[in-house]
Amino acid sequence: MITGRDLPLDPGFARIWKERREPMNLETSAPGVFAVSDIRAGAMNRVASAVGEGTMVVRLVHEYLELT
Repeated sequence: MITGRDLPLDPGFARIWKERREPMNLETSAPGVFAVSDIRAGAMNRVASAVGEGTMVVRLVHEYLELT
Protein backbone atom coordinates (compact mmCIF):
# COMPACT_ATOMS: atom_id res chain seq x y z
CA MET A 1 0.00 0.00 0.00
CA ILE A 2 1.39 3.41 -0.93
CA THR A 3 1.42 5.94 1.89
CA GLY A 4 2.29 9.53 2.72
CA ARG A 5 4.70 11.35 0.46
CA ASP A 6 4.84 8.39 -1.92
CA LEU A 7 1.20 8.96 -2.93
CA PRO A 8 1.08 10.38 -6.45
CA LEU A 9 -0.48 13.83 -6.26
CA ASP A 10 -0.90 14.35 -10.00
CA PRO A 11 -4.19 15.66 -11.47
CA GLY A 12 -5.52 12.15 -12.11
CA PHE A 13 -5.00 11.20 -8.47
CA ALA A 14 -6.89 14.30 -7.28
CA ARG A 15 -10.13 12.35 -7.82
CA ILE A 16 -9.06 10.02 -4.99
CA TRP A 17 -7.38 12.48 -2.58
CA LYS A 18 -10.09 15.00 -1.66
CA GLU A 19 -8.30 16.82 1.15
CA ARG A 20 -6.84 20.33 0.78
CA ARG A 21 -3.70 19.22 2.60
CA GLU A 22 -0.99 16.78 1.66
CA PRO A 23 -1.31 13.27 3.12
CA MET A 24 0.38 12.63 6.47
CA ASN A 25 3.45 10.43 6.55
CA LEU A 26 1.79 6.99 6.84
CA GLU A 27 -1.69 7.98 5.63
CA THR A 28 -3.16 6.04 2.72
CA SER A 29 -5.23 7.42 -0.16
CA ALA A 30 -8.21 7.24 2.22
CA PRO A 31 -7.93 10.23 4.59
CA GLY A 32 -7.58 9.10 8.20
CA VAL A 33 -6.57 5.54 7.28
CA PHE A 34 -2.96 4.73 8.07
CA ALA A 35 -0.81 1.76 7.04
CA VAL A 36 2.36 0.46 8.70
CA SER A 37 4.85 -2.37 8.42
CA ASP A 38 4.57 -5.18 5.87
CA ILE A 39 1.42 -3.80 4.25
CA ARG A 40 3.30 -0.74 2.97
CA ALA A 41 4.97 -0.75 -0.45
CA GLY A 42 8.73 -1.16 -0.07
CA ALA A 43 8.52 -2.06 3.63
CA MET A 44 11.56 -3.79 5.10
CA ASN A 45 9.56 -6.57 6.84
CA ARG A 46 11.31 -6.13 10.18
CA VAL A 47 9.80 -6.17 13.64
CA ALA A 48 11.72 -3.07 14.74
CA SER A 49 10.42 -0.97 11.86
CA ALA A 50 6.86 -2.23 12.49
CA VAL A 51 7.06 -1.21 16.15
CA GLY A 52 8.47 2.20 15.26
CA GLU A 53 5.87 2.89 12.60
CA GLY A 54 3.06 1.68 14.88
CA THR A 55 4.22 4.09 17.55
CA MET A 56 4.41 6.92 15.04
CA VAL A 57 0.85 6.25 13.83
CA VAL A 58 -0.53 6.88 17.33
CA ARG A 59 0.79 10.46 17.12
CA LEU A 60 -0.43 10.85 13.53
CA VAL A 61 -3.95 9.71 14.44
CA HIS A 62 -4.06 12.33 17.19
CA GLU A 63 -2.93 14.99 14.71
CA TYR A 64 -5.55 13.85 12.18
CA LEU A 65 -8.31 13.98 14.79
CA GLU A 66 -7.31 17.55 15.67
CA LEU A 67 -7.76 18.51 12.00
CA THR A 68 -11.28 17.08 11.80
